[in-house]
Amino acid sequence: MRNTQAGDENGAVRFSVSMEPELLERLDELAGTSRTRSKVVRDLLRAHLARTELSSGHNPAVGVLTYVYDHDQPDLARRLMDVQHDRHAEVVAATHVHLDRHECLEVLILRGTADRIQRLAEQLLGLRGVRQGRLVLTPARCPLARTHHSARRNGKALGREVEGQGSKCKSQNGRRRKEAE
Repeated sequence: MRNTQAGDENGAVRFSVSMEPELLERLDELAGTSRTRSKVVRDLLRAHLARTELSSGHNPAVGVLTYVYDHDQPDLARRLMDVQHDRHAEVVAATHVHLDRHECLEVLILRGTADRIQRLAEQLLGLRGVRQGRLVLTPARCPLARTHHSARRNGKALGREVEGQGSKCKSQNGRRRKEAE
């Protein structure tokens, strides 16, 4: 490669980038006073790669879905809960907050493939009485992010063994435990 220098003690490789002065000014604006140009470029590249990875829909992902809903909407709380129970393989955790007498906030932590998480979010956000919401997806490479411990196939719980820090671990009751060797 041209214009590159060997990696430093952290493995980072230094290279040159040419750009128009106007674009460089915008890069400096993004950096502000707290980040370097290198940090901004790394963050932008990571964000682009994450979007690309998620765009196929079939890659493992984790997500956070937040939404505010009208507590007074007839039967809405039950419908929200039914959807979460129907999709228990993707719903890892849920937090419910009473904002005031009429509005509630829920935050769901989700895992699965990006397309399944997206469909779940659309299903919940599309219910009448859900005022607003947002899904944030992140690619996940950890094997535990792929399938919830209580996911079922043919009526049997799926056990996912994972190599972790040199010991075998198995997901059980939402916790990781060391198996006897």
